[in-house]
Order: sequence, then C-alpha cells, then structure tokens
Amino acid sequence: MVIRTLCLAVATAVLAACAAGPDYRAPVPPEVTLRNAAEEAFAPGVAVAQWWAQFDDPVLEKLVGDALLANPDMRLAATRVRAARAVFSERRLDPWPHVGVAATGERTRQPDAAGGGIDEVYSLGFDAAWELDLFGRLRRGAEAARADLQAEQAGLEDVQVSIAAEVARNYFLLRGTQKRIEVAEQTLRNLDQTQRLTETREALGAGSALDVHSSRAQLKAIEADIPLLRSIEATARYRLAVLQGLQPGALDELLAPKPVPAFARALPLGDVRDLLRSRPDVRAAERRLASATARVGVATADLFPGISIRGFAGFLSGDFSSLVAGRNEAWSVSPAISWAALDLGSVRARLRAAEAGADAAAVQYEMAVLAALEDAENALQDYARRQERLRIVVQQAEAAREAERLAAVGYREGGIDFLTLLDAQRTQLAADDALAEAEAAVNIAAVAVYKALGGTHARAGDPPAGQGVAAAQWVPPLGN
Repeated sequence: MVIRTLCLAVATAVLAACAAGPDYRAPVPPEVTLRNAAEEAFAPGVAVAQWWAQFDDPVLEKLVGDALLANPDMRLAATRVRAARAVFSERRLDPWPHVGVAATGERTRQPDAAGGGIDEVYSLGFDAAWELDLFGRLRRGAEAARADLQAEQAGLEDVQVSIAAEVARNYFLLRGTQKRIEVAEQTLRNLDQTQRLTETREALGAGSALDVHSSRAQLKAIEADIPLLRSIEATARYRLAVLQGLQPGALDELLAPKPVPAFARALPLGDVRDLLRSRPDVRAAERRLASATARVGVATADLFPGISIRGFAGFLSGDFSSLVAGRNEAWSVSPAISWAALDLGSVRARLRAAEAGADAAAVQYEMAVLAALEDAENALQDYARRQERLRIVVQQAEAAREAERLAAVGYREGGIDFLTLLDAQRTQLAADDALAEAEAAVNIAAVAVYKALGGTHARAGDPPAGQGVAAAQWVPPLGN
C-alpha cells in the first residue's frame, strides 16, 4: 500500500508539470512615441527619481517626504500589500501535504446481548492531508495570488505617485495664491493713495465727485477679491496638512508666505518610450490580467477529477494509560477521488465566468494603456503651452507697470484725466495677478508631467527613506 502511494506521488509530480487552462503571456505594449515630448520646453536628460527636488524648495521636499511616510492612503495601500502577501503565502503552500497534530478520545456505552459495556478508544499522532495537483488547480491558484500581490505592489507605487503629485500641486497652488494676495494688498495700498489724491483734488476744486467714487469703487472691488483668495489659500494649507496625516492647520507656521519662482528650465523627461513600464497603474492592470488568466486555469481544472490522500501515523489504544506503548503504533492511508461528474454544468458556468473576467481584464489593460498615453500627451502639451503663456504674461506685466507709472505721473501733473489713470491701474493689477497665476500654473503643469510619466520617489523594490509608519509597513516585492 505504501509503495503504491509513493508511486502515485511520483506520477503526480510528473503530471503536475502540465496545468489546465491557458498559459499567461503578457500583452506586447504598443510602441510609445509622445509627439509633444519634442517641444522646446523639454530636455532629453535623465529624469531624477525625486523629481520635486528640482524645484530647489526645502519646504516642498519636506512636505513630500513626510507625506510618503505618514499619509493614511499610503498606510492603507501598505496593508493591502501585506494582506495579498499573506494570501499568496497560503496559496503557495497548497500543493504540499498539510500535517497537524491530532489527539482524540472517545468513551461510549452501547447495549448488547450481554448487558452492555463501556468502550474506550484513544489516539495520538499526526494527521496529514494532501491534494495531488494533477491538473494544476492549486498551481494556478498560486499564480493568481502571486499576480494579485504584484498588482497590489504596483497599486502602492501608484499611491506614492499620486500623493507626491498632490502635495506638490497643492503647495504650488498655495504659493501662487499667496502671491496673488500680496499683489492685491500692494494694489490696495496704491489705490488708497490714489483715493486720497482724488479727494484732495476734489476739495481744491480740481477734481470731481465722479473721480472720487470711481476710485473708491475700484478700491472696494480689489478689497472684495482678497477674502476669496484667502479662502483658497486656507483650503490648500489644510489639504497639505491632511496629506501629512495631520489635522488641518497643523502646518500654518511652516507654510507662511514665501516667494516661489516658476520652473524656468527645460524639463528633463528621460526615456519616454519606457512610459508604459513606468506607470504603476498600467503595471497593476497587466498583473490583474495575469491573475484573471490564472483563475481560468483554476476553473478549467475543476472539470477533471481531484485526488487527495489522507493519512494518520501515531498511537491507537483502548487504554489511555498505555497509549504510547510500542504495541499501539498505528498508521493509515486513505486515498480519495472526487469529481463533479453529475454537476459539470455548474463547473462550465464557472469557467465561462472566469473567461469573461479574463476578457474584461484584457479590456481594462487596453484602457489603462490608452489612458496613460492620453494623460502623458495632455500633460506635455499643457506644460509647453503654460511656459509659452508665462513668457507672454511677463511681457504684459512689464508693459502694464510702465503704463501705470506714466499714467500716475501724468495725472498728478494734470496731463491726463482720472479715468485714464484708473484704467491703467486696473490693467496693471490684472497683469500682475495673471503673472502670479501663470507662475504657479507652470509649476503645477510640471507636476502633472511627472505624474503622467509615472514618476515616484522609489520603485516598489526600494524601501522608502526615513522612518515612520509607512516605512515600517513597507514590504519588498516578490520578484519574477
């Protein structure tokens, strides 16, 4: 009996080389040629991993680094990786025998012709169960769990990309809004001087009530914009704090107003042909396709018989005190065959569902590829156009300031009327506000480019720098 069992195990090892269902082959991604990458706003140099360091802003670097360690979304993604790793560890052990320690005791009394009696049976030993993976059901299950783990690891990278980009975007929005508030407050001071001048000229008979009220209306219009700008600034500050895993307002001191120039250099992109491998969302979609394909194999294997072996080795006795005596040694081997021969309709239905799931995963992968290409092209062209607009707005602001200066001199000397001065001041304010907004927009567009290219602080194979909860929960990749 033992010899036959060993022969069956050897045959199983040979047959297990073939697994039911399709063998997964990763789809060949299309060749990537980003047309907008040829714009003058971009450079062919190698893109650095920590792309936010290019802005030379210590506050931004601290915010991104802290967020990558403490952000709740990061911690949540790390727990998903740990859960997927645990499932894979379990599935990887399924093809091997499962051995446990078993101890039982049974004491019964049954009536018989002799008046009945009490029977006792005790056992102590090892129970073993082994499913022979003849058709690869367990192996396909392990393949699916492995691909699920790798998809979650890519998902963790995707969260890293999103968090770094979200921190940088809100940071530049905050700095741009602070600059706009500064422009508005400086304009208010200038308009206040103009207001006093118009009131003085009216008192001396050289001006009119129209000039006074027009000046006041202009001043109040600017003053009314400041609360809205402060609301935008506060929202960005609160968002940055929450991205660090802190309560809103915890970073107010760190985020005090400071000038942040626009990124005026050509943006290094690296090898854009590697886009689809750099994007973690595309890699996650490919791994989900691999998992769905493996699950087709699991469903296919259910069409065939399953063979399992149960065994026991230990001691068996009717007397507990002598249970472990040598004469009470016992063992048993129980092969079993199971097959859903009369329920193949249900098995085939599950197979069709698994095949449909694999087809859906293939479509989702195609959609992820197209979305990545669209996202990259949009980000590249938007950054180039923002740089182009910034150059024009700089020239506009310089001309508007000079026009306002000349109008102010002419009005004080009586050479031009007040409405001309008012129009020049309005134009100058709009130009300075547009400049502050354009500078922030260039930086935000740069962030969008690196996010679209899948930029992140590290690949999943490298632990994050520093200490913190996310670092403690980080797990390395499984590998190929």
